Amino acid sequence: MEKVALDDVERVAAGGKAVIAADDCTIVSTVRDAITSGRSATFYTSLSQAKAVKTWYWTPARVRETGIRKVSSEEKARIAKELGIEDIGVFRCNRIECECGHVYGAFEFLQQGIKEHGRSAVLSVFAMENAAVMRINPPDLLVCPNCDELLPERMTYDNGTYGCCFGTEE
Repeated sequence: MEKVALDDVERVAAGGKAVIAADDCTIVSTVRDAITSGRSATFYTSLSQAKAVKTWYWTPARVRETGIRKVSSEEKARIAKELGIEDIGVFRCNRIECECGHVYGAFEFLQQGIKEHGRSAVLSVFAMENAAVMRINPPDLLVCPNCDELLPERMTYDNGTYGCCFGTEE
């Protein structure tokens, strides 16, 4: 039997998730509403829809406020060598200093992602070419790999096809 797109929709819906099809304006509005309301959701959008949300979200003030910045070539090399993720694109994230002095950055974030979700899940996110994963107000608990303590701050990240946004007062 030939597989059709609705087979995937049925599988996702049967798993307790929703699939929404709408025009770009509606999708972008829905994502923005989730951000500003503080609700947690993950959206799988087109690249243009993600770009529209990120253009609104990543203001110069928010970039300064979050401390998000490009991952250095040294950290990218470490990610490739030690985690086996060869291409993370133009990945930006903030860095969080633990009370023990360890700095949690992109390497630690991806390392924790592999530990929690598996290498193939992390690699599949970076392999996306025609869709974006937008995590909105994710409830992630970040753990310092040096002392195993929970970190008090949130990780903010973006690479074009994968990113997160947190609610704002705007």
